[in-house]
Amino acid sequence: MNNPSWEKIIIHRKKTFNFGIPVLIFICLFTPLAIIQFFCIFFILILLCSRFYSEYLIRNLHISRIDSELRVFRHEWVNVEIKIENHGRLPALMLVAGDLPGDIQVFRMSKVFCTLERRSWILFSWKGLCAERGVFKIGPAVIRGSDPLGIFPFHLTAKETTKLFVYPVFRSVLIKNSPGIPLGNMISTNPLYEDMTRCRSLRPYHKGDEPRRINWKASAHVSNGTQTQSACLLVNEYEATASYPVMIFLNADQKEYPVKIQRAYIERSIEAAAALCLKTSKERQELGIIIHTDGETSVILPSAFTLVSILERLAALNWRNHTGKPASVKEKIIRNSALVMLNHGKRLPYGTRYIYIGPDLGDEAYITLNSLKKHHLYLDYLIIDGRAMPALVPGNSKRYQMKENGYDII
Repeated sequence: MNNPSWEKIIIHRKKTFNFGIPVLIFICLFTPLAIIQFFCIFFILILLCSRFYSEYLIRNLHISRIDSELRVFRHEWVNVEIKIENHGRLPALMLVAGDLPGDIQVFRMSKVFCTLERRSWILFSWKGLCAERGVFKIGPAVIRGSDPLGIFPFHLTAKETTKLFVYPVFRSVLIKNSPGIPLGNMISTNPLYEDMTRCRSLRPYHKGDEPRRINWKASAHVSNGTQTQSACLLVNEYEATASYPVMIFLNADQKEYPVKIQRAYIERSIEAAAALCLKTSKERQELGIIIHTDGETSVILPSAFTLVSILERLAALNWRNHTGKPASVKEKIIRNSALVMLNHGKRLPYGTRYIYIGPDLGDEAYITLNSLKKHHLYLDYLIIDGRAMPALVPGNSKRYQMKENGYDII
């Protein structure tokens, strides 16, 4: 049976086989010359053996990709590896293998010419430069080959492809912590901040310990008849942390950016969001993001393991070609993104550090967003704007001005 992982395009020389065999048989049957009959039978055997050889290779050649998904940052090199295998007992001669790079700029990739012995394999690799952010498909890979005489060539295309995530380019961002508020979870020695979901160790029971701390299952394993009940009890100890989640609001609404430098500013804001995600993840914080575009808003709620999903969302973000609804009278005074940020901020958990990334919102929007402080949120703003601006917005929240280019965001 054929391998279901293959999409086969077999290019046989149909005229040679479909018409050559009947002609040779006709000549062999009706010619009186023995030498002609011998050559007819000889060529018939060659055609049949070559056809069998070609079909046998088609069923036993396989391509598999080492990585089904690849992840790199923009402007980095990606290395793609493909394994070509011959599972049959006959050698595969004169094979030509290649891969389709998609939209990746290829470096050092050429078609590989090889011969695979029986039950053998080779590794084919190439490099590409990821010049643009996005999600790309690499493949499918293609093998061209034939029987040893080259009479029946074939062309095999593998269905399997590689999904490539190109994250925004890696940048550095330094944001000062609010007074007493770190980025993320802060380890504390105060038992009042113990997290009951993070068990650290076990210790013997002491008089005055709360009954809910007792680990009854572990205590049963160490108990014996000679010990008293209190001596064999074990209690849980938990990690003490002060939890301060971080929620990023990325404004990618193209209508709110200057038209002439729209693409540069939005891509820079996406880079800032990625840099901030990497920094806060390093601090072991719970991280979430709100991505607002023209007519669409996606949300990833704060959690401990959201970094990869956020970077994938940023890689796939397409802020172009959205058609938003016409702005209302209120939205003309206060930008639509500020209203979205306000509505989502009211549902954030206590102590969340809420960070805005995007163009300047205007004093009216800052005054409106300042009402989120009564929900015990901490507001910061990363603004990209060519004009010089004060370090504080109305309401005394921090405003950081992003650099338009360069390795450092701020």
